[in-house]
Amino acid sequence: MTLLTNASLSMPNSSIVFTQQSAYTSFELYYAIIGLFAIFVLASLFLDGKTKPFEKLFAAIIAFLLSIINAYASFSLAIIKVGDAGFIQYINSSFISQQQSIVPMVIMQNTSMWQVVCWILAILCFINIVNCILVLMDYSRITGVKKGGL
Repeated sequence: MTLLTNASLSMPNSSIVFTQQSAYTSFELYYAIIGLFAIFVLASLFLDGKTKPFEKLFAAIIAFLLSIINAYASFSLAIIKVGDAGFIQYINSSFISQQQSIVPMVIMQNTSMWQVVCWILAILCFINIVNCILVLMDYSRITGVKKGGL
């Protein structure tokens, strides 16, 4: 069976795309990244900055990194279904050959609205890091941490 991706059937080196199972697996990975992002965002928002300022900053940094990964991945997400194109005949030097071919079809793709939302979330996560740094500076001022001392 041949996987056709180009409109022209005369090109012998047509590129191969992911099958439906690979695209589904990548969506599972994408949802796992979104889940981890939600966990770390909630942790950075609800941790107390006075008792655990470093944990709050760590959760904010990890949430920012996951939001950047989410924003980059949102550009290329698509579920691909493979449809049957039937039999294609082509002529070699002295005989006619027939081969069954399949064609990939995109059945779902992210909209530009979701990509904009992902980048807005990344910007908000960066602002959250700045907020956590300010909380940490306030914590060090209140507790009287001295420079160079333990």
